Amino acid sequence: MSTAPTSAGATGADYDRFCGGVESLCEIDLTQYRRSQMERRLRTLARRSGYDDLDTYLGVLHEDVVARAAFLDHMTINVSELFRNRERFEELEKEYIPELLAGPGGRGLRVWSAGCSYGAEPYTLAVLLEEAGRRRAHELLATDIDQTILARAREGVFSEQDMANVSPARRAAFFTALPGGGWQANQDLRQAVRFSRLDLLKDPYPRTRDLILCRNVVIYFNDDAKRRIHERFFEALRPGGVLFIGSTERVNDSGRLGWERPGTFFYRRP
Repeated sequence: MSTAPTSAGATGADYDRFCGGVESLCEIDLTQYRRSQMERRLRTLARRSGYDDLDTYLGVLHEDVVARAAFLDHMTINVSELFRNRERFEELEKEYIPELLAGPGGRGLRVWSAGCSYGAEPYTLAVLLEEAGRRRAHELLATDIDQTILARAREGVFSEQDMANVSPARRAAFFTALPGGGWQANQDLRQAVRFSRLDLLKDPYPRTRDLILCRNVVIYFNDDAKRRIHERFFEALRPGGVLFIGSTERVNDSGRLGWERPGTFFYRRP
């Protein structure tokens, strides 16, 4: 089968139709991502799947549930591990969580893991919150756009590679070794996290959060979408609340948006 680009592909018209079809079918707005990057990625995926153009590929996604699930898995990039970028989580553990817990009221923290993938980040947070604030009732919400990956996250099962940064003491306290290999978060840890579907571009955000983690998610969006998401994160935090982003990210025009920057990868709502 030829993989030469069609005339429709050359003009980008089939890309526009594909985006409209995917939004209708999967409720994902691809136009909010960087066009050149996303279009190149989609055309490569279509060719690897055996289709000459995006119109044909879109037709397959409409008809084939398995192909649609594979597409969604490819599009919602799920690369993670517990305590990913360990030094950053040590900074969160030693500086920001104690500071937030010392806030007024003596209550537990309201935390949101936005773009949680298969659960490595929210379970990391659950460990840190349990260690830092025993006997406090924390609220830990984890969201993603992909229902399939959320179902996996609720199981709390991780490979040995996922667990590379988890100490022996934490493994013993919070995880169970599985007979066939890998580890599962124990029941108490799983019950500490509430998983829910949320589209960062469309859905209402939870409010009065003490801490929001959104790491290596917003980097795939175009500049306008990034700005709107960061503005909405600011609104979702209570005064003094903290946003924790990925090690290759920054909030553009953070001062104009009102953010304070107490650390390289941390932003605070004054």
